[in-house]
Amino acid sequence: MSDKKRKRHEEKPDGRSSKRIAVERPSQTIKVSVIEDGDEWAPVLASTPGLNIPSNLSLKPYTKTRQDASQPSLGFPELLLHSSAHPKLDYIAREESSNRSESHLKHYIGVYDPETGKLQLVQARKLVIRSTLRSLNDDDNDSDSEKDVPNVLSPHSNLGLAFGTKKSQKAIRALTANAIKASPTNSKSQSSGPGRALDPLASAVVSSMAQFATSMPTREQMQADIDENKPIPKPNLAAEMPAEVYVVDQLVGDLNVLRDMNVQELIDRVNAGEDVQTKSRFVSNRLRAVVQSNDIKRVRTLRYLQLLLEWYKGLKVGSKGTKKVPKDEDMGPLMEEYGREIVRGVERRFADWGELNKWHLDSLITHICALALTLDNFTTDTHDIREDLKLEGTGVQKYFQELGCTVAPPTDMERGNLKITKAEGLSHRHARLRLPLVFPKMRVPKAEKKRR
Repeated sequence: MSDKKRKRHEEKPDGRSSKRIAVERPSQTIKVSVIEDGDEWAPVLASTPGLNIPSNLSLKPYTKTRQDASQPSLGFPELLLHSSAHPKLDYIAREESSNRSESHLKHYIGVYDPETGKLQLVQARKLVIRSTLRSLNDDDNDSDSEKDVPNVLSPHSNLGLAFGTKKSQKAIRALTANAIKASPTNSKSQSSGPGRALDPLASAVVSSMAQFATSMPTREQMQADIDENKPIPKPNLAAEMPAEVYVVDQLVGDLNVLRDMNVQELIDRVNAGEDVQTKSRFVSNRLRAVVQSNDIKRVRTLRYLQLLLEWYKGLKVGSKGTKKVPKDEDMGPLMEEYGREIVRGVERRFADWGELNKWHLDSLITHICALALTLDNFTTDTHDIREDLKLEGTGVQKYFQELGCTVAPPTDMERGNLKITKAEGLSHRHARLRLPLVFPKMRVPKAEKKRR
């Protein structure tokens, strides 16, 4: 919907505000100068692609002669920064250039003095910080011991890779693609078995997974977030009776809409004994009973439901599965019958700039289903709504289930009240709104059974 707003983070993870700070423009002329003293200890601009390094990381500087001094970006020796503060990782910052064009690229840092109006620029080094696993660089003898590590695949799997079908070979490779193997040791007693320690790379991966797993949302939090963003009327979970779950005033959105509904002519025609037929099967089958209840608000609610159904039928097909609201000249008969402002109010509420995507369409249909429940005393036959919306039987059932209803076939007594046979009752379902509400839960994929 158009009134949905994205959540904004007021602050960044490091505590800094995400709002821009207004800077006053200098009133005087700025004098720019470049400092070129040839000092090898120039400022550093460091980037960390794909890394989240700690803020208190300290790096030791080292210099060495450049190997390729044909087209250097700086005239002094190459700088390298190193840190071994992490227990398992080494952080190394060095100059990198992905193509030849970057060899001519220079970086500068400027210091501006507002009192004197001077801006001094000094050339800076551009470094890239990357991390490496310390043990892989220090333990050179481990490569020899890796030859003694037995293959993690069983003899049966080795035969499958050699003589099996393409499907079985793909399944065997999938089992070992992400396997975490234990580190080889010099002790023969620990060369195999479940008690072997993980190698440094696997240990670093497991420790990082545990760090990020603590911030992952739980299943209950994910379910609450899904329920909050569903395209349904917001239910009153603290309701003590079904009539308090979905209130008519909330479903309509504006009390002035019901007050402006002109229903006196419709009431007079029904009281005169006229058989009034509308474009909606649901409205036509309930019009006389609603009018004879002498509840003017209920009659206006039925009239508003009729407007939503006719407005839904008048939508045109858009691009990529969307629906488009017709122009005013095409909606002329509907505006004359219900009023121009009321029809435009429906568009403002359920459409976004004249279009309805899947979310907007679901929101419109669930509001129609909720109004049908309130008119049928919270037990409604879904057949009429399904015919009006031209939906499949299972499709309309899902909309009522999203509202917290239980959907079941009609009983023998209910079929007698509807005056339908048992065969005709197969196409009818009764949606009942009862407490406590039962909403569909988030689906959890079942684990695949291992083939023997």
